[in-house]
Amino acid sequence: MLNKLSLRMRLTLLTGCIVILTAVCLTLISIHNAERKFVRPNVLQAVTTTKMVPLNSSITPDHEAWIRPAANEEKLSNISVEVRAIKAKDQFVDTSVIYMFIIIILGMAATYVISGRALKPVNQLSKTIKNINEHNLSHRIDHIQTKDEIGSLAGSFNTMLNRLDESFARQKRFAANAAHELKTPLTTIKAGIQVLKLDKSPSIEDYKENVDITELSTQRLIDVVDDLLKLTSEEKAKFADKIALSDTLQHIAQELEPMTRQKNIQIQVVGECSHAIFGNQTLVYRALFNLLENAVKYNKHGGKVQIAVSLRGYNTIIHISDTGIGIPNEELPHIFEPFYRIDKSRSRDIGGSGLGLSIVKTIIEKHNGTIAVQSEPGVGTTFDVLFPSQHK
Repeated sequence: MLNKLSLRMRLTLLTGCIVILTAVCLTLISIHNAERKFVRPNVLQAVTTTKMVPLNSSITPDHEAWIRPAANEEKLSNISVEVRAIKAKDQFVDTSVIYMFIIIILGMAATYVISGRALKPVNQLSKTIKNINEHNLSHRIDHIQTKDEIGSLAGSFNTMLNRLDESFARQKRFAANAAHELKTPLTTIKAGIQVLKLDKSPSIEDYKENVDITELSTQRLIDVVDDLLKLTSEEKAKFADKIALSDTLQHIAQELEPMTRQKNIQIQVVGECSHAIFGNQTLVYRALFNLLENAVKYNKHGGKVQIAVSLRGYNTIIHISDTGIGIPNEELPHIFEPFYRIDKSRSRDIGGSGLGLSIVKTIIEKHNGTIAVQSEPGVGTTFDVLFPSQHK
């Protein structure tokens, strides 16, 4: 029943119950104290005095003649005192009950008014929230000049709106980038088919060229879809493999040797890489491979890639730095978003689906690790990957 009432009415009723209980208790206590302290002693004294009779045997009949009227007069006086005490008690009870109801009514009215003022920021907050939807997530709740739970609620709601706004923005960027990424190979395939249709007598070489282009575009689509599946996969992989970082990094360097030789890039290992981590061998290999591949791919001709492994408490830190083109500061918060490209035309010429760093971040987070990036345009980029060490 109370759930159907407004918060203001519920506060008024609950506070009213407390006021009623308090007023009734105080009234009963005051009536009881008045009876015990004032009424009963006076009545008892009057009754006692009335029952008292002179018992002196030496009193003569002449003396008794004038004592009796005096005794009767005193008896009537005591009865009058008793009656006045009872009437005073009744008047006190009536007055106390009247004041009790007045206090209850005034208390509930004051509670209703005060609770309305206290809940005014809540009503404003509710009206503002109702006007916010997916089309105006940039709107924020005005700062409430209170340092109580309501002000904290408004601040928390603004924080939630910031997250939602950023989430919606990421989804829009993802949809736009994914559509652009998928549209390019599809457009290439369609253009090849249209060229064949326009040619009245296409040669076998034309067909072969078109088939090759179609195959490359199809493979690109397959790679994008495979990367998306890996990115969104919720499969529980085994994370109990003991991964020797030195062997893993050495295998990756060998696999990247054709690319490093072509760009004359040196991969240097600094410090001791004999540390081991526990996780999924295939996933960790894929994450480190993507990072090193990017370090080579976006490096300058004749540049360097430096790898360092260190321990920080119970965590293993892998530093991968390059002397490449770097990343602008305004682009750093977005580089782990799917399909996000800093320079779309240049990135597409270099190759890749735009999902590499997204997959890296997903893999590292599945291992309860973190990844951070620092970069300076024209100087280079450094990725710091943290894996929690597990002693077994």
